[in-house]
Amino acid sequence: MTNRPTMLNQLKDLYTYRLRRYLTMHTLITSLFFTLVYLGVPFSISDAENLALDDTNISRILSSVSNITNEDSDTRELSVLDSAVHRFIQKQGVVGASVGIVKDGQLVYAKGFGHADMDTQEEVAPHHQFRIGSLSKLITTVAIMKLREEGKLSLDDKVFGEGGILRGELYQGIKDKRAYDITVEHLLSHTAGWSKRTYGDPMFIPLKIAEEMNTPAPADLNTIIRFVLSKPIPYQPGTRYDYSNFGFCLLGKVIEAVSDESYERYVQNNLLAPLSIYGMRLAKNRPEDRFEDEVRYYDLSPNNIRPSIYGTGEVVPNTYSFNVEALSAAGGWVATPTDLLRFLVAVDGLNTAPDILSNESLLAMIDPAGGKPYGWRGASIGGTWWRTGTLAGTSALMKRFENGISWVVLTNTSNRRSDYFNGRFSNMLQNELAQLNEWPDRDLFTSTYY
Repeated sequence: MTNRPTMLNQLKDLYTYRLRRYLTMHTLITSLFFTLVYLGVPFSISDAENLALDDTNISRILSSVSNITNEDSDTRELSVLDSAVHRFIQKQGVVGASVGIVKDGQLVYAKGFGHADMDTQEEVAPHHQFRIGSLSKLITTVAIMKLREEGKLSLDDKVFGEGGILRGELYQGIKDKRAYDITVEHLLSHTAGWSKRTYGDPMFIPLKIAEEMNTPAPADLNTIIRFVLSKPIPYQPGTRYDYSNFGFCLLGKVIEAVSDESYERYVQNNLLAPLSIYGMRLAKNRPEDRFEDEVRYYDLSPNNIRPSIYGTGEVVPNTYSFNVEALSAAGGWVATPTDLLRFLVAVDGLNTAPDILSNESLLAMIDPAGGKPYGWRGASIGGTWWRTGTLAGTSALMKRFENGISWVVLTNTSNRRSDYFNGRFSNMLQNELAQLNEWPDRDLFTSTYY
């Protein structure tokens, strides 16, 4: 088969950046078919039919012809970052990490460090995918704001009840009538009235919920919803902030109800594909079900095993001991830094690239009437916007600065230092970037060819 550099050069002649940016998934599949024919890869019509039905095949072919390599970021201007990041992750005990940096809407750096898999000693490269934890909430928030712009929902819409968005049998067992006061805005702002002080975070007690609800383990999202709605609400909706993964999982259900698509498909078709992001998807629970380019996850802290959520009685690593499939809209996505930076430059409010939301929506996200930002962990007008994501074996950090610099770091490791990793990494990288006198004049976004 033709080697990758030659393939990329041929593909550069076939496609333009504008065409790639606006390809739909169906057009993409057709383009891939003729590209493979052009490259002399054996490929039949029946293969194309299978490709159209198999997301794994789509991802495999995309990754095989579109990878940015670590060597693509070997530039004189940013060489100082390589040694700084390498030293830092070694000091912090991180198995593998991936870093991406954008300057004025252009991807100038995308590089992996350490190992994606300790057993095989596979090194991290820019195409490796990581769980991103609660950074998923930013994606869900953008989806809600887009549906709002399209007139399909209002932030004041009630979530439950006869006039609410979520109806049907699943939502009929509401114990506390105050639940009928919950609005979409309450879910976005973590003020729907639920509290982890009652029975813990319902998204992380699947065995307990499965036992109480008399269902097979692990409890899926629908079972968790029935469990929570059968309990009292500690606080009147709209009166108290209490960070809620469950509330964002309900936002995923809201998206499904108003779009008539699954949450994952709506995001992929309406947010990601128009931005030439085709590899992002929702994570799987078991290590053997992880995606082809997905890293393995490691918890190097003490007591790093837990009972299996499948109720088998066996113990498993912490990193595979929770129901990430149920987390979905609250913490379920896997992505590369390049994926996330493509997304970020389309919602950053800067004039370096077109945004997929209006200025009014972006302003509503970072400076809502209720006070705390929607989707972002912290944001201010004219200041820094940031979002974190943390799971066992996962650390994700995204930062956007008013000066046009943004970056993402993803790791596949948790340990006793993890609580401080994001802050320390942020300080280290900002110190290194502040010392740069010049930036490379190139855009790795446009070197990803389909």
